[in-house]
Amino acid sequence: MAILIAAVVLLTALTLFNLMLTLAVVRRLRQSEGSPRAGATPPADLADIPAGMEIPDFSGVSTTGEAVTSAGLRGRMALYAFFDTGCGSCKEQLRPLVDFAREVGLPREQVIAFVGDSRGEADAYTSVLEGHTTVVMQTIHHEAGQAFSLTGIPAFVFADASGRVARSAVAVEDLRAALVGV
Repeated sequence: MAILIAAVVLLTALTLFNLMLTLAVVRRLRQSEGSPRAGATPPADLADIPAGMEIPDFSGVSTTGEAVTSAGLRGRMALYAFFDTGCGSCKEQLRPLVDFAREVGLPREQVIAFVGDSRGEADAYTSVLEGHTTVVMQTIHHEAGQAFSLTGIPAFVFADASGRVARSAVAVEDLRAALVGV
């Protein structure tokens, strides 16, 4: 009988401890939900491509046969986007990229989309991007991706007219912070 009483007391103590921990977690979650989002610090630039960095030299050929170089874009704002057809979140960023470029007023020559075709699905990407961007079929392991020292995708780099990075991000929406200075 003493063992049964000890077991009940022990289980009661464990249950009360579990309840206190659960209440502490709920309280912490409520506090974090109430914190203001509007005053939050915008996400940082990509570590590989910090704001102020000079756009590196690269070259490529677009799907329409045009030569694309970093030197050819100096003196104008430019937006560089890096995708791969094997990337799950890349496809979700295609339409926001087109919308952002239109919102900023960038012509297709100043929006360079590098698309790596690891799954043979490039047509799904080019059908959305062509006409709005200059598409270059090149993975991040080729010249442009190597020049930017990219380690992951999607990646977006918004450059000012001086040829310097104004903002870099993994989502198009995070580039909006660069519009303040433009």
